Order: sequence, then structure tokens, then C-alpha cells
Amino acid sequence: MFRSLFLAVVLLASPALADDKGRIIMTGTASVSAVPDQAIVTAGVMTSADSARAALSQNTKLMSQVFAALKDIDVGDRDIATSNFNISPNWEHGPSGSRQNGYQVSNQVTVRLRDVTFVGAALDTLVRAGANQAGGVQFIVKERDTLLDTARAEAVKKAKARATLYADAAGVKLGNIVEITEGGSRGMPQPMFAGRAASMEAAPIAAGEQDLSVSVTITWSLEG
Repeated sequence: MFRSLFLAVVLLASPALADDKGRIIMTGTASVSAVPDQAIVTAGVMTSADSARAALSQNTKLMSQVFAALKDIDVGDRDIATSNFNISPNWEHGPSGSRQNGYQVSNQVTVRLRDVTFVGAALDTLVRAGANQAGGVQFIVKERDTLLDTARAEAVKKAKARATLYADAAGVKLGNIVEITEGGSRGMPQPMFAGRAASMEAAPIAAGEQDLSVSVTITWSLEG
């Protein structure tokens, strides 16, 4: 599922709050490194013509080719979804003002690839089928939540150990947990393919590795 597991914890202590016996607050941050195993590709077709009907007709023809090409490379219906469809007038702007010059139709699809090694070939297939727009490639880890749960458990464990250390050094004991909050989980930035599609030969795309991290803040009451 993933190549390596790396856990790092950063813990901060805060001054005791103004109550009878005080409190201690610790924030733990843990990270898990994982190799993406799926990819989301966005691509589409933009056409222009003198009339909306002509632009739509051209777009429909090219998009039909795109859908057929996706079927040819065994992308299932459940993994293909229209993400944007738009018909709008074209406008030319000049010294004498603006005037309409035909219409433009844009149709984009989102494709889930369940094999990240297939991204370059899929992009090449889309372009050859008529796609002239590419929105990007997003790499994802399918079991992201499960991996983050490992980081969550480790962050809580380390936070408790460090809180105990501080309490022992101060001559007090940890009491009940008053509050547990999660400060947010995130993945590191992912490689992206962006820009206008052009002729390509199985463009090299690297999935790399993602660092999934989460922070947990725990508040304990203190006992004398």
C-alpha cells in the first residue's frame, strides 16, 4: 500500500489556565508517507463556430471520440464524469468597442485512473482523440483516512507521554482529559499537469510520494 512510514511529533506546552489546579495543553503532529495509488485527470474539448449550434455539433463529435477512446483503454463508466459544460458567446474587443464573434462550447470530463502508471498513456490517448484542454492531474492515496488514523493514534500517544513528562517534572499529575481537538489533516502538494493539451507521446508523469499529516491538541486537568 505504501512504501514507508515516517512519524514525527512536535509538541508544545502552554501555561496553566487560571483554575484551581491548572491545566496542561499539548499539540502533537504526526506524518505518514505513502505512494499515491490513484489519479484524477481532467480534460476536455473547446470548439468555436459562427453559431451556437455549429459549435455544439463540433464539440459533440469530438467529445464522442474522447468517450470512445476512454472506453478503448478500459476506463469504466463509473470513473468518467462531466465536470463542466458551457456555451458562451465569443467577444472581440477593439478600439471601437466590443462585438460578438460567434460562440464557444467547452465540455470537460473528470477521469479516475485506478493505476497511476497509466497517467501518461491516458493523457496521450485523450489528446489523440481530440481533447484540446487539460485541467490537470491530481494524485491521491486511496486509503488516506486509514493511514491518517495511524498518525492520529501516534500523535495522541506521544502527546500523552510528553504531557506526563512535564507533569512529573513539575511535581503534579495528569488528571482527566478536558478536550481533544484535531487541528487539521493534510497531504503535501501533488505533482500537477496543467496547460493546453498538445501532441504528446505518453507524457512522463511522476506520482512521487505524499506526506499525510495530522495534528491533535489535548488538554488535561492537573492534580496536585
